[in-house]
Amino acid sequence: MPRRALVVDDDAVSRLVLSHMLRGLDWTVEQTADSPEAAARLNATDFDLVISDFQLPSGTGIDVLHAVEQCPRPAPFVLVTGIIGYSSLPTEVTGRLAGQLTKPVSSETLRSMLRRLFPAGSG
Repeated sequence: MPRRALVVDDDAVSRLVLSHMLRGLDWTVEQTADSPEAAARLNATDFDLVISDFQLPSGTGIDVLHAVEQCPRPAPFVLVTGIIGYSSLPTEVTGRLAGQLTKPVSSETLRSMLRRLFPAGSG
């Protein structure tokens, strides 16, 4: 059974490209453009991975991280940054991340992260 990922990004092109790369690695992918919709999806479905952009229309990826942490089975959370630098995030946030990706995300970078997070059968 394929793993399930939720991709959260208000930029449609970034969201579609990341979703396409995940599908190419045999993931089932759901997409959303903002943190409130992501929270609703997280309440309705179990995911194996959540990847979220930092800047969102109604908040940040950290809001999505909070929603993930409220789930009965929290999925690994990966933050995608393009505007801010990973090093500028507070330690209390970075310690809660499973990983960080910088835009533009390459397929090799994504594949490498998935191998680290899911050592068996992740592409």
